[in-house]
Amino acid sequence: MIREYQPTDLNKIMEIWLQGNLQAHDFIVPEFFEQNYELVKSLIPMSKIYVQDLDGVKGFIGLTENYISGLFVEQNFRNKGTGKALIEKAKQYHNELFVHVYKKNTHAIDFYLAQHFEIISESVNEETNENELLMRCNVEHKVKIGKCAL
Repeated sequence: MIREYQPTDLNKIMEIWLQGNLQAHDFIVPEFFEQNYELVKSLIPMSKIYVQDLDGVKGFIGLTENYISGLFVEQNFRNKGTGKALIEKAKQYHNELFVHVYKKNTHAIDFYLAQHFEIISESVNEETNENELLMRCNVEHKVKIGKCAL
């Protein structure tokens, strides 16, 4: 079940966020995420958050308007449709979605490409000095099935 964030979800969301970042971004020193933990924790309630709740939070997507500020899934629930379901939820509310993905995170790039995102630019993240891609998905609301235009 996908539902809106509740304040009692915060600690589990942060656990998933930290573990997900450490696992997916082994090219960035772990201290970067540990040092940003409290900042992210304070920003979570300011974003629109949807969680996948299967006897507890197993994944979440954070949105700032139509920008995906985070999409993380607990390790044991990856590759089982949780991430796709969270993207589909976001598509229900936005005509267009954007996300930045580190170029070295090929798993995430492949995931977003499979969700019909396209790469529109490349830049260097100033905080990590790592290359990142800006990806976009245009949602076709005319069809009312939440698919993205190719």
